[in-house]
Amino acid sequence: MRRVSLAIDNVNYDLVVDNRESLWETMNFQLGLANSNLGCDRAQCGACTVLVDGKAVNGCTVLSARLGRGQKIATVAGLPTGPGVAGLHPVQRAFWLDGGFQCGICTRGFIMSTVQLLGAIPKPTTAQIAEGLAGNICRCGEYAKIFTAVNTAAAELRGEKVTHLASPVIVGVAGTAEAAPGAAGVSKEFQFDKPMGTIEDYDPFEQALKKRDGILGVSGNERSVTVKWDPAKLDEAKVRAILVDLGHAAR
Repeated sequence: MRRVSLAIDNVNYDLVVDNRESLWETMNFQLGLANSNLGCDRAQCGACTVLVDGKAVNGCTVLSARLGRGQKIATVAGLPTGPGVAGLHPVQRAFWLDGGFQCGICTRGFIMSTVQLLGAIPKPTTAQIAEGLAGNICRCGEYAKIFTAVNTAAAELRGEKVTHLASPVIVGVAGTAEAAPGAAGVSKEFQFDKPMGTIEDYDPFEQALKKRDGILGVSGNERSVTVKWDPAKLDEAKVRAILVDLGHAAR
């Protein structure tokens, strides 16, 4: 056993831990903190990812007894700066409003890995995003929207104006409804004439499509794509023409 002082989300916790105890076990069983999900418990899925001095680590395998030397531990619970959607960290907001989650088991880990990635690379390429999130696995297969969320969050952190894919109604602090960030447009799902080989083939296509004038939002997978466009600039026929130009005609 060892007495340690753990600095978690800028709060110090003085306690005694077993030398074999993982950080995840300490946070959940001793401190009652629900700020990290346990997935595989083998450092394979990344669901329990937290940051230690800015570096992403697996909470299920790093030992609490080795973190009582002044290291700063950051979890998803310490990212918000205030209440409501406006108070969320840009990465959290992007994962929610761009649909970068499904069951949610992996989401906290993806968010923390993304925070580390964007802290090091403000404008990552698709390959750099794939490498930066290589330690995280989403069994629901939300990778396309996760890539979208990372790119949106990166743009917001760079000070750019962003448009999220989703536009839910959000209940404010006083109980009043307010519209989430978003732009008016027309959306339609298109099925590809010929499906792509893998989901990895989809990501470069999505990035190229987003750069076309009049495109407001894109989401999809290797079989289909949902496009949101500005009706003042495009119509369905023009969107279909863009898809053909990018090599993926739709029926």
